Amino acid sequence: MMQAYRYALDLTPRQERAVLAHAGAARVAHNWALARVKAVMDQRAAERSYGVPDELLTPAIGWTLPALRKAWNASKDEVAPWWRECSKEAFNTGLDALA
Repeated sequence: MMQAYRYALDLTPRQERAVLAHAGAARVAHNWALARVKAVMDQRAAERSYGVPDELLTPAIGWTLPALRKAWNASKDEVAPWWRECSKEAFNTGLDALA
């Protein structure tokens, strides 16, 4: 048997903005990583359709959580220059959902 509870939060406007910012940060990181992984997978599929041998395909990228975090940390200044305004764990949540 599973039991769940539902709670209503009575947030101040400032708290609500912070919650929404952190949820948005997770979404940004997730969408960025998904687009990156999908682009490489699509590129490799296209190369295979042209008969490119496996050893010459675009290098595969990892999409484990550690691999995604490493890539995110290298790109976050360009992707989300406002990243310092949110907890790093907000972004990690988005990456973890993809991994």
